[in-house]
Amino acid sequence: MKILVDKCSVGKPFATARQHINRHAKRRCYEVPSSSGCHETIRPSSSVRCKPEIANVTVSQQQPPSIPGHRAPARIADCLKPYITADSRWWQWKYDSKIHYKQQGSSGPCILLVHGFGVGAYHFDELIQKLSATCQVWAVDLLGQGMSWPETEPPEDARLCFSIETWTHQLTDFVEQVIQQPVYLAGNSLGGLLSAHLAATQPNLCRGVIFLNATPFWSFMPHPETAPRLVTAVLPWNGTLPVPRLARFLVKNLWWSLLSRRRVLQSLVRNVYADKSAADDALVDQILASTQHPLALDAFVSILFAPQARLSFDGMLAAMQCPVCMIYGREDPWVVPLWGQRLKRLLADAVYLEVSPAGHCPHHEAPTAVHEAMSKWVQSMESGKPLPWAVGEQWKHQHLTVTHVDGGARNVFEKADVLWYAIRKRFFGNSRAQK
Repeated sequence: MKILVDKCSVGKPFATARQHINRHAKRRCYEVPSSSGCHETIRPSSSVRCKPEIANVTVSQQQPPSIPGHRAPARIADCLKPYITADSRWWQWKYDSKIHYKQQGSSGPCILLVHGFGVGAYHFDELIQKLSATCQVWAVDLLGQGMSWPETEPPEDARLCFSIETWTHQLTDFVEQVIQQPVYLAGNSLGGLLSAHLAATQPNLCRGVIFLNATPFWSFMPHPETAPRLVTAVLPWNGTLPVPRLARFLVKNLWWSLLSRRRVLQSLVRNVYADKSAADDALVDQILASTQHPLALDAFVSILFAPQARLSFDGMLAAMQCPVCMIYGREDPWVVPLWGQRLKRLLADAVYLEVSPAGHCPHHEAPTAVHEAMSKWVQSMESGKPLPWAVGEQWKHQHLTVTHVDGGARNVFEKADVLWYAIRKRFFGNSRAQK
């Protein structure tokens, strides 16, 4: 196949989606970052078939209906168009944003899948298909991730901040307006933290939580209500758009230009997978596509400076009132088993299932094993019957082993953490021991 490569200038980060589309409407190009600061545009020759363009539709300025549409929004960045699929659906939300999601299954309990940082609903594609046989399944792109973006430049008075609070509000409205009934939440990494936050703050919307290697930490910036005065004086900006020029300049040159390179991104993704073949080119391409959105850099800067939630992760767990299941990849280099054991200590009644070998994204790396674990646990919650596996039992899925563990320490580092937890609990009480 003959490939022509040329270079094009990239619009300002705050160029609107419509401006971006008009500028590239006739080129049908796919942009990837280059070391020169421009974007290399790979454009098929005339002998190569291009994917059909998505027809424009009229965007209503009125409040969105309770049942969203299946058609793509009129103003969607060119970089995202190739990834619109037959099951893509759209829901209009605040900040003049179009939220992308997928839904399969017509009967059974409702499950909402929440992805981790940098990916989207597509990360659950195989799991959605498997779960939809017995459940109603939704997977939604968080705002500023995947294909969920504001259609126009957010005005300053909108005070959009890509934070835990904003994403939790998005999930709350999505459950209330789209699903319209309580759900089982299943979140990976950042999605696990958001699931805990939603379950803690909106218990009426949550029937249970499934943690998939949930990250227990997010953001280094304290919440405005708890931040010391010195911090607010030194860092007066809290991640709301528009992004200050200095912050954009520093982040772009120190991190963004590097992280949005294909080779670097592919290396980072493969590092968190036990099975490197699961982090294939298709996954990396789709992650890269979102980095080409006109608002991608500003969203990334906002995320870096956005404040923490009012509740810590341990505070969220303490406030949760629903049953919990943990399905963790044992070979995760980021959320190592020690973090799962800490969670299990705080939630003694939680079911802890460990998949090995699997890394940070077991739902994508081992979807068959995760599907069986999730579906059996949900069935157990719905029927009131116990799980078919007792603590200590394990079962096989081809080369994978799933073990129902008790969360006990297994090596010297984990044992030291247990000892440290006991010391803090003894001298400072539960509130300090959980921090």
